[in-house]
Amino acid sequence: MKYPTDPEVRAEMLRLRSELKTTNKDLASMLAMEGVTETFISKYINDKLDRLVENFEARFRDTVRSIRERIAFGSAIFETSVTRRIANACDLVRRTGDFGLVTSPAGNGKTSGVHAYCYANPSAVKVTLNATTRGASKLESMVFASIDTETWKGTTSRFDYLATRFRETSRLLIIDNIQRLDSSGRQWLADFHDEADCPVMGIGNPEAVKAWQLVDQQRSRIGFYNEYELDEDEIPACALKVAQQFSDESTAAAIEDLVSFIATHEGRLRAVKKTVILAQELRAASASLRENPCAAIRSAHARLLRNFDLPPA
Repeated sequence: MKYPTDPEVRAEMLRLRSELKTTNKDLASMLAMEGVTETFISKYINDKLDRLVENFEARFRDTVRSIRERIAFGSAIFETSVTRRIANACDLVRRTGDFGLVTSPAGNGKTSGVHAYCYANPSAVKVTLNATTRGASKLESMVFASIDTETWKGTTSRFDYLATRFRETSRLLIIDNIQRLDSSGRQWLADFHDEADCPVMGIGNPEAVKAWQLVDQQRSRIGFYNEYELDEDEIPACALKVAQQFSDESTAAAIEDLVSFIATHEGRLRAVKKTVILAQELRAASASLRENPCAAIRSAHARLLRNFDLPPA
């Protein structure tokens, strides 16, 4: 028996295969769905499908979103101890179906770690919270917007629809900036983890821990917790890579000692990024700074809100 296929999905498969220079086997691996094999992908592309996989088209559209994002961020990601540890933690939580929480002070590369994991695992669903997404309703809206919802007809609640879509898929739901959630947002996430029986990983600043400890029903959901920071011996190399990303090889070499020093203080790599970006703007506007990258870094540092001084020239 021949089953119908979606022409838009077939076309997107071919585009991805061409853009990523990949194979049907690789596409099947990216989708990470039970029953989706190299042969299934081949038959789908050729409109010769002889068996169905439940929710395949919806899952495919979700995964394509992640793949597009991974293409956009991939070149800006480099591996550190934090990105490796976050990836390992996410894998552990996904395999166990548990609820995990990983924290790290600002600038240690938490978000880069999330992007790196999603780069390698595009079936994961990532939601990044901001100052307006604190409560249950806003969180539900963001999770709803993060997946393909063509099959939702409005006859069930969004919560029930999402739980159905995630249940028994082993898809990891990642909540970045989890410290922004208020009590109702935390309760929604805990209830969703229970109802959908899906793995959840929260990534955030250390203050997230105290918030989750306030209510025993929320605290008891956490099955894995750890806090990560960059290893001291890798900070110089990481700072140099950030400087190279936002300037050029020769400039980065000239300011290497200064950016390494900045990265040992509050803000870590984020502080390096902001300082280098501002220094480059100052160099573009000043002939004297253009020829003196170190002076530009010092000038930029003086214009930023910092709680430390640079070493004397």
